Amino acid sequence: MLHINKTLIRLSKGFRGWILVIAALKIVVLLGITMFANSIGTLLGQLYYSDAGQVDFTNLVVRSIIASLIMLVGEILIGEVEHICTSMSRVNVRREIIEKLLELDVKDVNKIGATNTINSSVDGVELIQMYYTRYLPGLIYSVAAPLYIFFALMNKCLPAAIILLVVALAVTPLNNIFRAKIDKLKTGYWTGMNNLTSYYVESIKGMTTSEVYNRGDDREAELNKKADFVSNIIIRIMTLNFSSIGFSEIIMNLSIFAAMIICGVQLISGTIELPSALTVFMLSFGFFGSIRHLQWIEHEAIQGIAASNKIADVIDTDTARELSSDREQKNDFEGIRLKDVCFSYNEKKETLKSVNIDIPNNKTTALAGESGCGKSTVVNMLLRFYDSKNGHITIDGRDYLSIPPEELRKQIIMVPQQVYIFSGNIRDNLYIAADDKDDATLLEVLDQVKLGDWVRSLPEGLDSNVGDAGSKLSGGQRQKIGIARAILSDAPYIVFDESTSSVDEDSEREIWECIKGLGKTRTLIVISHRLSTIRNADNIYVLEDGRVAEHGDHDRLMKTGGIYSRLVEEQNLLEAAALGKGGGVSAG
Repeated sequence: MLHINKTLIRLSKGFRGWILVIAALKIVVLLGITMFANSIGTLLGQLYYSDAGQVDFTNLVVRSIIASLIMLVGEILIGEVEHICTSMSRVNVRREIIEKLLELDVKDVNKIGATNTINSSVDGVELIQMYYTRYLPGLIYSVAAPLYIFFALMNKCLPAAIILLVVALAVTPLNNIFRAKIDKLKTGYWTGMNNLTSYYVESIKGMTTSEVYNRGDDREAELNKKADFVSNIIIRIMTLNFSSIGFSEIIMNLSIFAAMIICGVQLISGTIELPSALTVFMLSFGFFGSIRHLQWIEHEAIQGIAASNKIADVIDTDTARELSSDREQKNDFEGIRLKDVCFSYNEKKETLKSVNIDIPNNKTTALAGESGCGKSTVVNMLLRFYDSKNGHITIDGRDYLSIPPEELRKQIIMVPQQVYIFSGNIRDNLYIAADDKDDATLLEVLDQVKLGDWVRSLPEGLDSNVGDAGSKLSGGQRQKIGIARAILSDAPYIVFDESTSSVDEDSEREIWECIKGLGKTRTLIVISHRLSTIRNADNIYVLEDGRVAEHGDHDRLMKTGGIYSRLVEEQNLLEAAALGKGGGVSAG
């Protein structure tokens, strides 16, 4: 029943005072309850011992009204303060999560998982707010309330007060028997919820594919299985929680019964008077009210703590990157140089093995090789999504570990295989790269990527809505907007990572014409599955199994008759077969 979580306590910075205010208001309400019980007990006692005419009804009624008003106002204020605390907890915690998410790099997001980051900032925050507004104030109140009532009763019937206090202090440790079992289940609950959410989102996105292959029933069955898993854990947690409550209720009610027996014996023996006995009777039922309240909201606390474990995965992620001038390897090379670079995504297998690549300024350098050879890993190195384990990367003679990632990415920009378009209009998507450009500049850049005329033909021009995640745009238009962003960024180095693999033939041709034009003013690093498109590169590096197997221009590599030549010939045969001809436009 005692659930203190360091992550949640740390996240409460900024609204802890409101948590204390809620607890304080609960104590104020308890003062009103105690005052009301004393007034009623005194009234009944005086009626029993005296004639009605001798009872000071006015004073007792006034005291009862005041006590009732204290309880009423206190409950109203508790509701208002809980609302304030809820709002602040949502805002503060989400702000911290979002700020951390903006610091995350690609490797961090891949490590945590996209589903987990979404659940943490949405569902997770909704769950933990109850921990702040109900559980923590209730926990403070559950400690203060029994102590206060004990001191209120000790002068009336000390033995009964002692029994009630001892049981109140013992209930929490006894409930730890159930808590140990619940703790084992709560982690499984959140993991199961993540799996369920991820599978559900994936099923929605892949619904068309599932229906085409008649696999919808299989997806539904698996979804039901994952939902049942989460449901069963919830039921088990709730069962243990209710068992804990039932166990506590038996102990508490037995102690109340014992207190009433003691008061009754003392009342008969004349040790205490009737008003005191009546007050003990009434307050003994309220002695465990705070503990009962804590038990009923314990499930919410468990959910909040389970959510906090996943939130901690996000906010505790170390986003610090090595930044040291001690590793600077200054040289006179103008461009990017990778020297003896090694990297592995895990400790078992190296993805890059002593890679040496020179990317001179104002030249086009291409990376070729079969899938999984390490091309994209090289790009991840250049953008500092990952850092090399060994070796050095220099940019214009400066070691990249001495350059902050945000500064580095002003020099190197990437057009990925699938450009992401944000919901909104065309202008907003271009402003991601540079929000200080006027419309004339934006249209000029769009002309370079063969989109200018199309945008001008739209009724709303640059303000035209692109739909949810660019749903109103074709694949080619999305890629061209991605290239336009790269141009607007004014970065001297542009990486094209399979940038035409998901577009139609006409769009591919236009995009490569644009890339060729950029090669006159920018330094380009190109990765393409179509080897015919990189034949004009100034230098081509062919990777195999994480190593540079060969490099040179197209003609030299074709004469060598190595890996590159074999890949070109194989691709020519495939393209020829696709066209239904005996030959084709040869890349050689």
